[in-house]
Amino acid sequence: MTISKKNLYKWIYALIFLPLAVRFFTDNFGMPYTIMPMFDILAIIILFLSYCLTRKINRKVHILELWLFLFIIAGVSSIVANGGTTLSNLFYSGRPYFRVIIALLASAIVFNLKDIEKLYYYIEKLLYLNAIIMTYQFFFQRLRQDIIGGTFGNNQGVNSIQNILCVFLFAVTVELYLKKIISKRKLLINSIIVLYIAILAEINLVIFEVAIVGGILFLLNLKFTKKASVRMIFLVSIGIIGMLGGVYLFMKLNPERVFLLSFKNILEYLGFNSGNTGVYKISRVKVFSQLGNSFFKNDMKRWILGYGLGNCSTHSEFYNLYQNLQYTYFSSANVFLETGLFGAFVNLGVIVTGMVLSLKGRRFVTDNKNKAWLDIAFTINVIMALMFFYNTTLRDTYTSFFAGVVLAIPYIVLKNKSAN
Repeated sequence: MTISKKNLYKWIYALIFLPLAVRFFTDNFGMPYTIMPMFDILAIIILFLSYCLTRKINRKVHILELWLFLFIIAGVSSIVANGGTTLSNLFYSGRPYFRVIIALLASAIVFNLKDIEKLYYYIEKLLYLNAIIMTYQFFFQRLRQDIIGGTFGNNQGVNSIQNILCVFLFAVTVELYLKKIISKRKLLINSIIVLYIAILAEINLVIFEVAIVGGILFLLNLKFTKKASVRMIFLVSIGIIGMLGGVYLFMKLNPERVFLLSFKNILEYLGFNSGNTGVYKISRVKVFSQLGNSFFKNDMKRWILGYGLGNCSTHSEFYNLYQNLQYTYFSSANVFLETGLFGAFVNLGVIVTGMVLSLKGRRFVTDNKNKAWLDIAFTINVIMALMFFYNTTLRDTYTSFFAGVVLAIPYIVLKNKSAN
């Protein structure tokens, strides 16, 4: 398959799904990890060709192009302010730093709404398949916790892939049901699949995310819910029963998580009280203040620009000295250490911009389906902001390209609207 204007969108699909396939073959058949940097190269090629083949030449600068420029400025200024970095360190930190923004911009240029709808269909079928394979892994292979990966392998950390896919599937399903685009049967099946996968793989975060997604979409569709009070009462009741059932099964299969039934323990787990999540040494909520006070102290230049992009990579001297902190396991910590508050600002800024555009777009979009996808875009952007603090979803090779495509939804919807 050649890369052309006609099939460029297929290469973005390849950028999403091929890393997931590699994860499977790496875990099960020993495929070397060295192939993974090829996907970063492919992403850059796709972005370049998207300009050559589909980007219309006009005087108006795409807002995402401004954000890409800020990403570059934040990275370069952090390096210059710290007297440089090595090519090796830049290779290991630069690629994850730019993954989401490159995928986001390429998707916004190339994709149409029908391509996102196809993506929802593909993810839905993929998670159905995963539910079956994970059942086999749980009951017959006796795999437990975050090594139950289904088609994504069976190694620690695989649940980050399942997490973002489950949240996407749940958000789209609930919103399309609220807008009367899909049936109640589809809503129940997909909700059960999402909770089932979260229970088997012990993905604590999905339980919180499902509640957040449901709450946001309920508020965004408040006008609809007032018109369908009986229907909504039934939906909310089923949702609460399903959540309680899911929590019960989660605790039954993962008894070591019973401590999360305490509200105080939940706050401590998230880092609001003790500052220790119980998983990593640095709290994911207080990461900026804790890391800044520990390493930057009173050095304002460090607070603003960090140690320099690449200088805290997994192959750096810094990492060798402080790897016990495990800061690379959540995106905000590494971004802040390397590029300071400036880098954290641009990473969160592009997400907040998507939220704002989604809400603004709802005011003048009249088509029911377009409005539904803007609601989905806003909700997913909120979850992505949480993921920035919680894990490596926005940096990891397996998930960041998908994250970038999903974050492009408001731009895709509004682009289609302006073209009509």
